[in-house]
Amino acid sequence: MIIDASVMLSAFFPDEAQSQAQAVIREHVAGRLALKAPTLLPYELSNAVWQAERRGRISRLQADHIIQASAGLEIEIVPQKWGEMFPIARRFNRSAYDAAYLALAEQTGEPLITCDERLYNAIRGEFKHLLWIGDYSAGG
Repeated sequence: MIIDASVMLSAFFPDEAQSQAQAVIREHVAGRLALKAPTLLPYELSNAVWQAERRGRISRLQADHIIQASAGLEIEIVPQKWGEMFPIARRFNRSAYDAAYLALAEQTGEPLITCDERLYNAIRGEFKHLLWIGDYSAGG
């Protein structure tokens, strides 16, 4: 399964999808679900954590913990070639960042799980590999 930064962040920051995001992570840690992401994931996650620390939403210690815990998950980071996401960005009128996750899902035939409501609502009927976090159930 392809995981995007929104799911990773929901696992660490309280929101309505936190329990499902944590379930995805638990399934991965238990070896029942193999998570993959494009090389973009560590950058997006790190930037969001840094912004949260900068704005005083979390402490420096909490930020360090999130980064260390994320690295310890050993999510498979899949490199992409130049331009692989470009046709998908065009096709769905999405950012290259969103398209990196979408391209990986399309290439592998695995679902992309997301908490990004704007992304999900924009393409859910057009992209068969998209899974809303609220529809995730462990083991199924």
